[in-house]
Amino acid sequence: MAKKDIPTEILEAAKELFFKHGFKRISIEDICNKAEVSRRTFYVYYENKTDLLIQLLENIRDENLSEIFAINNSNLPFPEKLMQITNYNIAQLEKVTPEFLADINDPACVEVREHYESKKDHADDWMQNFFAEAQKRGEIRPDLDIIFLQRLLNYVIASHKNEEIKKFYPNPAILMRKIADMFFYGILGKESMN
Repeated sequence: MAKKDIPTEILEAAKELFFKHGFKRISIEDICNKAEVSRRTFYVYYENKTDLLIQLLENIRDENLSEIFAINNSNLPFPEKLMQITNYNIAQLEKVTPEFLADINDPACVEVREHYESKKDHADDWMQNFFAEAQKRGEIRPDLDIIFLQRLLNYVIASHKNEEIKKFYPNPAILMRKIADMFFYGILGKESMN
């Protein structure tokens, strides 16, 4: 019989529960019950629920980067890479509830915000490089200000936190699809771009 990978089982149980119900509504007891471990076992591997969440977010980030890097390193043309990366990111958003996103973006979750901020510069640098390399290859406009584009994208992506926008688009995946369609096709549409 194979030995159980207890830390991974706890992470998987937490992921399922957090994605479905949000972080705040789930207790350590809920996670332990789902993973079929004791509270004592939980504390062998994780300091508290926030520590577990940060580890889960780090694992998700690593998985996402691995997939995005694979797309970027493929032989696809730049527009196809951009579309696949966008579609992949939207598919990841579809796996979580708005409650989970609200919980991890809550300013009261200081440790989670600090963790996110510590990774933000790396993501911004990668995005700038992604577009700069495409610009060097002549795949996007040569006059496009890459830093402006990256900051604008960050602002637009963060719009799912805006209460006014959430009234119209409570589902972040649908909002991101709307944003991507506007970004790629503007107001003229696909046909007029050809």
